[in-house]
Amino acid sequence: MEIRQKSDPEMLRYWVWLSLVFGAGSSKLLQYLDHAESPQEVYEAVQEGRYSDLPQSAQKAMTAHSIGEADSLVYFCRSHDISLLTIDSLDYPSVLRNIFTPPVLLTAKGDLSLLSDPLCLAVVGTRHPSLYTERVTNYIVGELSRRGFVIVSGFAKGVDGIAHTAALDTGGKTIAVLGCGLNVNYPREHQILRERMLSGGGLLLSEYMPGTQPFPANFPRRNRILSGLCHATAVMEAALRSGSLSTAQYAVDQGRYLYCVPPADIFDPRYQGVAALLRDGAYPLLSYEDILMSYYSRFPQYMQQDPEIRDSERLVFSESKPLPEPEPVQTESEKIQSAPAQTAPPVSQTDTEPLPDSEIGKALVQYLREYGETFADDIASALDMDLSAVLLELTVLESEGFVETLFGKHYRAC
Repeated sequence: MEIRQKSDPEMLRYWVWLSLVFGAGSSKLLQYLDHAESPQEVYEAVQEGRYSDLPQSAQKAMTAHSIGEADSLVYFCRSHDISLLTIDSLDYPSVLRNIFTPPVLLTAKGDLSLLSDPLCLAVVGTRHPSLYTERVTNYIVGELSRRGFVIVSGFAKGVDGIAHTAALDTGGKTIAVLGCGLNVNYPREHQILRERMLSGGGLLLSEYMPGTQPFPANFPRRNRILSGLCHATAVMEAALRSGSLSTAQYAVDQGRYLYCVPPADIFDPRYQGVAALLRDGAYPLLSYEDILMSYYSRFPQYMQQDPEIRDSERLVFSESKPLPEPEPVQTESEKIQSAPAQTAPPVSQTDTEPLPDSEIGKALVQYLREYGETFADDIASALDMDLSAVLLELTVLESEGFVETLFGKHYRAC
């Protein structure tokens, strides 16, 4: 799909109509768009019945939604300062475009620049947190917000609301991903929080059109956006049937870092969800420094902008190294005597190790040997390859004994 400079105003009506007809998270709509030059072409093909595999839900919805309704929604958004971000435009978050079934259209209100900030962290958890979880969430979110992180959460009661509030209280930025229309006041308890976010320091985001009510089925679909916007997700508290576990699963499927706060009590059922995630390989979240390790190893340039980071933290998290000690001054005779004998250059171990037969396989194995343990989406980005093709080739390479799969689409060379 061609990426444009900005959303084409003439095409917005078709984007909105397609979103109404196909609904949120439609892989079939993405398939149609991938083989079309514009959303108008897909709209016309649907209207003319040229798709033999059109889902029944879309066939029914197309009779209920008109292009006039789409025009009205576009006008409503323009009149209420709601931005419409299409998947083919540069203002759409690039990190979200690469997930499975990304939303084709987003509605947004607030500070759009937050969508391009690499230091986004998803924070999720129960609607009824313990005092321990409240304390931990306030501590970790507050410390990370002071260091420039953008906190992403789902605007629900409980951990979500605590996370958004802690970010704002420390002068930080936060994004709320809603499971309803942006103009729907849900939950009502967060009316003041909503106003705080819109007055400065926040962004409301949704793939649902204005007026969409918070139906229960909306929230599991919403969770893929929560994790998809961020390079890491932190689960603060979750029982075995918590909705936060779906966000955690999306993070793993998307090849993102997954952190969980260890239980306050291993016998308390409120923590059994995070206990299971930790047992399966999620990273324990004991301090905000655990998050810094993940992000500043990937984005070391942001470390220099943080005056509060201690020298010990810089040595751990940044890629900069201390300057070497100066060499002692030598006379010419001493230099000749101490000069090493000329020998042939050593042969690199990677030059002698076997490689796969395919060119793609060779590139992947050589990359992993050079850079070590790496997530699949990082490999795809570095080698400018499609993520699905990378995952398919890695599966083949694992069967051939060239690579090993770690937790959460994390790979290393054997």
